[in-house]
Amino acid sequence: MKNASFQTLLDDLKISIRFALRNVISYVLAIIGVFLVTIILIAIVAAFVFVPIFISPGGLEAFTAWAESFNEWSTTGGVTIATGIFLIVLPFVAPFFVAIGALFGMAREIVESEGTSAEGVFTWYKKKFVSLAGGGIVLFLFILGPVMIVILGLVALFGEQVLNVAFIGAGSTTTMNPLIFALGVIWFVISTGLMTMLLPAIIDGYSVIEATKKSIRMGIQYFDRVFGIWISYILLILVLVAPLFIMALPMVWGPLELILIPLGIYGVIAGLFIAIVVLPAISIGFTRVYMILSADDEDLVIEQGDEEVGPGFVGGL
Repeated sequence: MKNASFQTLLDDLKISIRFALRNVISYVLAIIGVFLVTIILIAIVAAFVFVPIFISPGGLEAFTAWAESFNEWSTTGGVTIATGIFLIVLPFVAPFFVAIGALFGMAREIVESEGTSAEGVFTWYKKKFVSLAGGGIVLFLFILGPVMIVILGLVALFGEQVLNVAFIGAGSTTTMNPLIFALGVIWFVISTGLMTMLLPAIIDGYSVIEATKKSIRMGIQYFDRVFGIWISYILLILVLVAPLFIMALPMVWGPLELILIPLGIYGVIAGLFIAIVVLPAISIGFTRVYMILSADDEDLVIEQGDEEVGPGFVGGL
C-alpha cells in the first residue's frame, strides 16, 4: 500500500486528476483569489525592500550602478551579482509559497471529504501564514542554497573564471554545458522530490523544522512512492508541453502565420489545463500520498469489490 508500483502510481494520477476536475470551479476561484492577495503581499514586500534603497543617500545611484552591471556579466563581480540576486529574491519567496500552501489546505479538505470551497483557501492562508512562509523559505534555500555554496566554493578554489567555464561556456568550454545542465536537472528532481511532503506536513500541523525532517524522512524511506508520484507529474507536464515544441519545428521552413495559429490555440488550452487541473491535482496527489504514508498500517483499509485500493479516510477511496 505504501510502496509504489506502476498501477499504484497510475491510480495516484487518476484519483488526483479526477478530484481536481470535480472541484475545478473552487480551485479556479481560489487561485484567482490567492493570486491577487499574493500580488499585494509581494508589492508590500517590495516596498519594504526597495523604498529604503531609493530614499537613502546615494541609494538610487548605487542601485542603478548595480543593476547596470548585469549588462557586463563577466568574471569580475559575477559572484557578487549572483549572491545579490539570491538575497533579493529570498523575501519574495514567502508570499508565493503561502499561496501554494493554502491550496494544499484545500487539497487536504478534498482528500478527507471529497469536497472544498473557494473560501477555504483563505482560511488556510490566514491560519498557516507564518508556517507556510517559513516552509517556502526553507524550500527555496534547500533547492538553491547548495547551488550557491557550490558556486562560491568553486570560485574560492579556482577563481572567478570558473563562472565562464561553467555557465557561459565560451570557446572550447561549450562541452561542459550539457554536463552542467544534466547535473542541474538531477539536483532539481532530487531536492524537490525530498521536499514534496513539506507543505502537506505543515498543513497537518507540524512546525517548519519538523515538517522538513518528516518530508526528507518520507522521501528516503518511501523513495519509490514519493519520487514516483513526483516524476509522474513531471512527465505528465512534459507530455502536455511537448506538442508545443513539435508544432514549432515547422516554423523553420513553413509559413509562419499558418503555424502560429494552431500553436497559440494549443498553447492556451495546455496552459489552462496545467494551471487549473494539473497543478491542483499535484497538491491533491501529494496530500493523499502524505496521508497514506503517515497513517499507521491498521488505519489503511482495503475496500473489497472495488478496483481502487486506498485508505478509507481518503475521499472514501
